[in-house]
Amino acid sequence: MDEDHGTDFDGLAEAYERMATALPLREYVEAHTLFGLLGDVEGKAVLDLGCGSGLYARRLRELGASAVTGIDSTEGMLDFARRRAAAAGLDITYLERAATDPPAAGDPELDGRFDLVFSVYVLCYAPTREALTGFCRTARRSLRPEGGRFVFATLNPDLAVEPGWYTHYGIDFTIAPATRDGEEAPAVMRVPGFDEFPLLPYRWSRRTYEEALREAGFRSVDWVWPRVSDEGVAVHGEGHWANYLEVPHALYVECAT
Repeated sequence: MDEDHGTDFDGLAEAYERMATALPLREYVEAHTLFGLLGDVEGKAVLDLGCGSGLYARRLRELGASAVTGIDSTEGMLDFARRRAAAAGLDITYLERAATDPPAAGDPELDGRFDLVFSVYVLCYAPTREALTGFCRTARRSLRPEGGRFVFATLNPDLAVEPGWYTHYGIDFTIAPATRDGEEAPAVMRVPGFDEFPLLPYRWSRRTYEEALREAGFRSVDWVWPRVSDEGVAVHGEGHWANYLEVPHALYVECAT
């Protein structure tokens, strides 16, 4: 988790990690969809943009990525991520970076070093259009000059506004009204049992995401609907997932240079 939430997340990394693994939605839908998009990572250099507690960085290293780097603006998260990686015997580099504001002079530890950049619920925390474009520029500049992919999960711009739509899946939203131009409309996200995390993602429109990504240098932008794993269907049944798949709280985006 990156940007502007340092005071929220410092010291809460362990609880954040538990939240990331406690909800069936995150394994059966989020991880299933994300890893399907990432594909075979063996031998690839991967950047986790807004790595938070390092959960996905560790999994990508275990899946055979030759090098994994995680960046985040929150030192409490990075410290936790480093300790967890060390305990698991995984060689992962973690760097403190403000990804919304890539330095004009470049960043030799990131620029042009990666085959793949991924990010999970990070771009939707950009509080301004400029910050959103900054995230996209950091991702683009981190990819190798010969090309690469940026894959991310973000808040669905068309999030369901019906009260209780997502409570069946362990999450809930209070929807704020859109601003005058329809942008920067925050939605308070709550996870029952994790009251220390009242999250405030922004509902940027598809058009704004696409403009920011293309401004950063990505040629193609493809939106992907989430999928439920066979295990998720076997455990909970198809009917359980019907509301979620009709209007999911998150969508996935695959970008090419």
